[in-house]
Amino acid sequence: MKAPVTILDFEMYANLNNTRIFFDIAGSGLAVQAGRLVPKPTIVVLHGGLGFDHAYLKPDLSWLSDVAQIVFIDLRGQGRSGRPDLDTCTLEQMADDIVSLCGQLGIVSPFIFGHSAGGFIALHIALKHPAFSRGVILCSSSPTTASLEDDEGSPSPTLASRASAEAMAVAARIFSGEITPETISLFFKEVVPYYAAPSHMDRVQQLLEICSPDIGMMRHFMHSIAPSYDLRSRLHEITAPVLVLVGHYDWVCPPRASRLIARSIRQSKLVEFPASGHFPFMEEPYEFCSTVKEFIGSFRA
Repeated sequence: MKAPVTILDFEMYANLNNTRIFFDIAGSGLAVQAGRLVPKPTIVVLHGGLGFDHAYLKPDLSWLSDVAQIVFIDLRGQGRSGRPDLDTCTLEQMADDIVSLCGQLGIVSPFIFGHSAGGFIALHIALKHPAFSRGVILCSSSPTTASLEDDEGSPSPTLASRASAEAMAVAARIFSGEITPETISLFFKEVVPYYAAPSHMDRVQQLLEICSPDIGMMRHFMHSIAPSYDLRSRLHEITAPVLVLVGHYDWVCPPRASRLIARSIRQSKLVEFPASGHFPFMEEPYEFCSTVKEFIGSFRA
């Protein structure tokens, strides 16, 4: 018997795979067309981090609810979801959680939207459950955490080309694995604004302030997940249509990573946003939403 979906104080949870998963929904699942109700497509949204939650995606992605029902999820060990043993918090298990949750909710053939490390999970879903999704939207993501050489595109953006010496020192501590309350606080203050393009740096703090970062998961991701993440050799196996979105100024998951994904997947389309960094949905929201809506709409043509 499937574990129940529960509503507690207007928050929705599903008990599955030995943990509790939080989800929230924006928009109806049905639309009125020509005097009758017709189902809208569903977009399942996977946040990045890892160690963040869905909140930073909600302000801008909710605008897509006029064409689709949006299901926001806090991945296991993060946000409002349960805190199982960190050894169970693998990309593969998180992919299985999403498939299980959609089964409980009766969601069939959703679009999977993965931002940053959420895209790592979306790729795992596409590989492990090839018939599950109607399409995949990868935003500011990468097929690997290993260094990638520049390709035929323009030289990749770097943090060093923009950041102060103080910010670079803080970033070095974090990326070497020193994940503590002190270093995370400094990182949010000194480094995180540079995740956006130069003209949008002032908006990043406000976007992330609504999140509830989990330092334990951040440490687990940096030490146990990221070092071995590499799907480059398997990208050609993906059969789902994939929309690949990236910001020109993104040094976290740079354009060369998105170009590699697009070259390796047969049914793929690459869109680069010229005035964005790691958050194109916030930095160029109109262009971003229009691109996603066009992709979703192409499945009804």
